Amino acid sequence: MTLLMLGIAPLQAEMPGSGEPSTAEIAKMMKNPLSYLWMFATQNDTYWLDGDLPGADKLHVNSFTIMPVMPMQLTENYKLVLRPWIPIVSLDAPRNSGDLHWDGDELTGPLPAGIKNSAWKSGLGDMGFWAAVADNDSAKPPYIFGAGITAQFDTASRRELGSGRSSAGPMALAFYVGEQWTVGGILQHWWDYAGDDTRKHVNKTAFQYFYYYNLTPETSIGAAPSATYDWVEKHYDVPVGFGVNTTVRIGKLPVGLSANLYYHTSDNDLIRNRWQLQIGITPILPSPDWSRQPLF
Repeated sequence: MTLLMLGIAPLQAEMPGSGEPSTAEIAKMMKNPLSYLWMFATQNDTYWLDGDLPGADKLHVNSFTIMPVMPMQLTENYKLVLRPWIPIVSLDAPRNSGDLHWDGDELTGPLPAGIKNSAWKSGLGDMGFWAAVADNDSAKPPYIFGAGITAQFDTASRRELGSGRSSAGPMALAFYVGEQWTVGGILQHWWDYAGDDTRKHVNKTAFQYFYYYNLTPETSIGAAPSATYDWVEKHYDVPVGFGVNTTVRIGKLPVGLSANLYYHTSDNDLIRNRWQLQIGITPILPSPDWSRQPLF
């Protein structure tokens, strides 16, 4: 079945009048979360834990997340970008963990006195999304701005793999996309509004900050870690690190590839993330015709 039969616009529609965009042009558009590119992002994060809790240094977590980016023209003057995420979590959980659970970024909840043994528990985590709106001018480099809502849902297939609560709140993003540097961030906050009343309430802020320097038009170095602050447990987790991103073509399909290594700083002495290895693969999909026309 051809792209036209599917109602899909060819990639050259992203760069009007310029023919099919080069790999370098696609790499530049990928740095703009409000571009017209549809990106089927997948990301695998492996965390190694430690802390003063006996046995904490033997635990680790793996999270594979599908998080497509789907921009669309909302009205003649405003653009909407929807980014859902679907995490598949494998958690090396203590057998005596009680309500200790993975909340999407770290293990949290009541702690056992010590960790004597553990067992792998895998399944669906808490799904969510953010949706940002920007006017047409704010969606163009070099200065990019957007704001909207974010939400997470109690969808975990096992108690240990989610918060047990559904939550929502505001989000905003701001970026500078220059010829050499891309810097900016995405700010989100969640308050719980439903779920298991026996589980911990959600009142949490996350800030994913970006800094990348272009070595070539296709390849950049830098990082995009996500720092968090839990207002209920009153502790922070701030990863710092370094990585590389590049855009290649597999056949005719443009694909973004990334690898990042982060070291986590945290005031949670008992149990915390320490190291994080993040691998990303992002195929670039042609945007549907309807997404480039005003929906309203």
